[in-house]
Amino acid sequence: MLSEDSIIRDLQSIFPQYIGDDAAILPCNKAYNYLLSKDLLVEDIHFRTSYYGPADLAHKALHANLSDIAAMGGAPKFVMLGVAIPIIQAEYVKDFLSNFANVCQQNSIILIGGDTTSSPDKLYISITAIGEVHKEYIKYRNNARVGDLVCVAGNLGHAHLGLQALERSIPQLKQFKDALLRPMAKLEEGAWLGRQGVITAIMDVSDGLYIDLSKLCSASGKGAEIEVSNLVASREFKAACSILGLDPITTMLVGGEDYGLLFTVEPNKYSAISADFRNIFGYELQVMGRITCDVGVNIRENGEVKNLELNLFTHFGEKI
Repeated sequence: MLSEDSIIRDLQSIFPQYIGDDAAILPCNKAYNYLLSKDLLVEDIHFRTSYYGPADLAHKALHANLSDIAAMGGAPKFVMLGVAIPIIQAEYVKDFLSNFANVCQQNSIILIGGDTTSSPDKLYISITAIGEVHKEYIKYRNNARVGDLVCVAGNLGHAHLGLQALERSIPQLKQFKDALLRPMAKLEEGAWLGRQGVITAIMDVSDGLYIDLSKLCSASGKGAEIEVSNLVASREFKAACSILGLDPITTMLVGGEDYGLLFTVEPNKYSAISADFRNIFGYELQVMGRITCDVGVNIRENGEVKNLELNLFTHFGEKI
């Protein structure tokens, strides 16, 4: 069966040096490297124009790509944009392009080129982000060590609640809809974490905690365990889950597109990192569990393995 993982494995066998992290790394000068990241958004696969306004889509398209740069500890500098446009959406796309330029300017990013073509029915958006990072501060996803704490900077499951509310035309739950439509790449947090030598591995949370932690573990040749008691849901989150008929724990495990940062840290250094992070960014890091020598990711409750039915995201499965 075709899957993103199988495609990546096939390409890694040919180009092992370049593929496997959130962004590709190319040499720039003695001190810095370039970071390059690519995203493709397809109408009715990744978004619907019925509830993504042009400004929403412009914001989401850019920040989803910038999140990959953040996960490598870098700073974005340039983007390239490709658009395949159906004739019936010409006005929508004009508004999208205007808003995309505005979002780039707000983030001090320069649009340096791209391509356009027509599309028979759906809107396609392709973005390449280019950033830079000091060679000493690059973070990869393949360096997690046994005993490291698994941590997250940012929310889990919020965008999924927003997606469900929009798909079901539920009028309330604005904060969760905004989490889906207007995510913010954690650029400052990523750059700060990159400078901390005790952070061993980082990637962004785009496909959901369980899937992305599985990818980090696979890259590092390790396993992990998540303790259910560490998945603390707010009162608002629980209320939204109740309205939507969803389980809070499962939603936090599988919900994607929040674009937080998933990272591992030496356990005896966490307290200091956590305190500094809170003082700088004004919110708390979350400890999810720890890296193990096992294979795969186990969910535990009070130390016992907990079997959950997880409806995991797949890039070639059923979409929105």
